[in-house]
Amino acid sequence: MPTKLTSYIFLSFALVFMTWACINPIKDFAQIDSTSYMTIEADIVNDPSLCKIRLTSSANKIMSVLSLPVTKADVYIVDQAGTKTTFKEVTGVAAGTYLPPTGFAGKVGSTYQLYIKTLDGRQYQSSPEEMNPVPEIENIVTQFEVLDQYSQGDVRRAGYTVYLDFKDSPKEGDYYMWNWKHYEPISICASCGGGGTWNFRQNTCITPAVATDQILNYTCDGKCWDIMTNNDLNVFSDVLTNGQRIVGRQVARAPFDNYTPYYFRLEQRGISKNAFTFYQSLIAQVQSSGSLFDVPAETRFSVNVKSVTNPTEKILGIFNVFSVSKKIFYIDRTKGIPPGEKAFIPQVPGEMFFCPGVSPGCQDRVPCFEGPTRTKITPEGWTL
Repeated sequence: MPTKLTSYIFLSFALVFMTWACINPIKDFAQIDSTSYMTIEADIVNDPSLCKIRLTSSANKIMSVLSLPVTKADVYIVDQAGTKTTFKEVTGVAAGTYLPPTGFAGKVGSTYQLYIKTLDGRQYQSSPEEMNPVPEIENIVTQFEVLDQYSQGDVRRAGYTVYLDFKDSPKEGDYYMWNWKHYEPISICASCGGGGTWNFRQNTCITPAVATDQILNYTCDGKCWDIMTNNDLNVFSDVLTNGQRIVGRQVARAPFDNYTPYYFRLEQRGISKNAFTFYQSLIAQVQSSGSLFDVPAETRFSVNVKSVTNPTEKILGIFNVFSVSKKIFYIDRTKGIPPGEKAFIPQVPGEMFFCPGVSPGCQDRVPCFEGPTRTKITPEGWTL
């Protein structure tokens, strides 16, 4: 599954490629020059749970935004004292993901440099990046807000907007980014449409030769949570507010799709100037209401990772060294609701499958498969 950063990058490139294809020949839906871009997503953080490096290669097909994992690479970082930390490829997570030794975390004030050597001999190296401090989140306010441009019954209409306050440091040149994560407890771990049923040996839905409109849902075999994250980029520079207290910065919006408490884990990140520049370029391309092509093409590529073996190679992604301050809280979705507004509660189509009566060998509970969007591990700070 492509990561969020990969999706941002490939959306931008898909638009560029469609324009390119109008004036260049295409054969069998593949680019003639078969260009494929190395994507490097590397996070060095003062929180061990966030440290990771992911290596992928963009597909060389015009109509595809799928990324291919880069496996069996030699990946490590070196700090300012010359200490080397090796990242090992791991199983059980997205292919092409490399993790540091258990318990490793970056240190504020330290400088890190990334080194990569792929199985086919390509070598990449980052510029040194210092881990800057990040202030604590002082206050969080949630407010029910209605977006009148959306009609009644539209899930986008109503929601809880999240604002925060923090004190910027007196040092000039601070850059911030906000990310959030929501865990939703679920009871259904698989749905098979088309009249299909769950195959417990292959752990997949099997659809009959003649499909029907029947949908069967299967209960989870234990505790399970779906994971949702922000799908936008939110960055900030203190160039106009250096040393001031930042009040009411909007950082998120939680949906009004139920009346239950909404688990929310908010991260305030202190990022580098290089990372800020990179994310600003993506915001300009993906979220701007203007033309994506107003942004120079070179800003779509990495600002701090270069190829050692081929200096002209263009690389996607960022070597992101940052510190983080976290807050975990619950949004009370029974408060502040104006008259006439009701929660847009989604309905699960289909029917539940249960083993009938006494059925030796029958199974009706599906495992909670660990992945980027689902987990059976109790979320940090979970109290419900």
